Amino acid sequence: MEVETKTYRGHNITIEYDESPFDPRKDDNLTEIHCMSTSQYNLGEVGHPNAEDFNLMLSEAHRQNDFVVKVFAYIHSGIALSLAPFHGRLAQGHAEFDSGCSGVIIIRRKKMLAEFGGKKWTKKLRQRAYDICEADIKTFQSYINGEVYGFIIDDDGESCWGFYSTEEAIDAAKESIDCTVQKDTKSHFEQMKIWIRSKVPLQYRETLGQALAV
Repeated sequence: MEVETKTYRGHNITIEYDESPFDPRKDDNLTEIHCMSTSQYNLGEVGHPNAEDFNLMLSEAHRQNDFVVKVFAYIHSGIALSLAPFHGRLAQGHAEFDSGCSGVIIIRRKKMLAEFGGKKWTKKLRQRAYDICEADIKTFQSYINGEVYGFIIDDDGESCWGFYSTEEAIDAAKESIDCTVQKDTKSHFEQMKIWIRSKVPLQYRETLGQALAV
């Protein structure tokens, strides 16, 4: 389904919904999203059958000094996820009835130190961990709401899918067009050198605009 279209450097960019998006939680993530399977907010790739099992996992994570942040969900005509409670941020009554803690997102201390170096948590490393958690939650929210997109250039040209915002898809399409234009421009000037050496009359030389079909 078409979402929007744009024109860039003489090329048409069509943004469409990704009808078969890849589940980002099946990727090799630094984070883990845990929830209780019995909760109405069963959102995450690691489900726990009951509160006891969930709390045991949580205690072990704290014992290992892993980075743990609560995840909150607001379900009302879609799903919103946040690392902060929705209370005080929504219309009166909505936070009390349509939102709550859905679980936690965790970055294991050993994985974080192996990825970014160091021997212990620092203030800077904890902030980086929080930023990673926030980005992963935002991506997961886009996925479960069906907000994953792709682009098609010039209807039947290059295409790519799996972007979690229309802005990302448009930026990627523009980069692709920039590369194509740059390559075509270089090719055109190489051809110009050949025409000049061969003394081809001007009326038979293709202009840059024609070469780029602008």
